[in-house]
Parts: sequence; structure tokens; C-alpha cells
Amino acid sequence: MDSSNDPGRKRDPLADLQARVDAALEDIRPKVRKALDEFDQRVESALKDVKPKVEARIKEVQPKVDEFVKDVYPRVDGVLKRVQARLEEFRREMEERAERAAQRDHPPDTTPVAELPPPPTPDDPAK
Repeated sequence: MDSSNDPGRKRDPLADLQARVDAALEDIRPKVRKALDEFDQRVESALKDVKPKVEARIKEVQPKVDEFVKDVYPRVDGVLKRVQARLEEFRREMEERAERAAQRDHPPDTTPVAELPPPPTPDDPAK
């Protein structure tokens, strides 16, 4: 005989709590589903009302946006080209500085490989 009132058997409070939560969720599930369906219908209805207004505004503003882009694009392009040129100039300058520093820190070896004999003079009897 399994009885929850049986003194020899301990009840699991977590299992009882889980069972109660599951039962409560099952009780409210249809209500939540109905509320979400009603909310979805309201949103769809609102979108049907708003969508034509939004599309009309977009069509109204589109030529202004196109004109703005047409005016601004060349300016932005010019600025970017100037920035790119200055960055390239800065890069060259930094490379030149690095080369000069390397030469200053490590001068080239100027030791002659061999010495040439002095050129013969007109008084030289060896000639």
C-alpha cells in the first residue's frame, strides 16, 4: 500500500512542488494562449492601419534622401581621399625616419676590402 500519509515513507518536497507547478501551468496554458492570440490580432490590425502611412512617408522622403546622398557622397569621397593621401605621406615619412635611425645606429662598414697601390709617378724608374 503506497500512501503519502504512510509514516515510514518520506515525501519529496521538490517533487511535490514540481507537480504543483506543472499543474498550475496546465491550468493557465489555455488562458495564456488565448491572450497571445488576441495580442497577435491587435498587432496585425494596428500594422494594417499603420503600414500604408509608413509606406507613404517613405515614398515622400525617398527623393530627399536620394538628393542628400547625391550631395554628400562627393564631399565624403573627397575627404576620404585627402585622409588617405595624408596617411600615405605619414607612412612614407615614418619609413624614412626608420631608415635614417637604422643608418645612424648601424653605420655601414667602410673598411676597404683591399688597398690599391699608388699610381706610378713620372719619376718612377719601374716604368
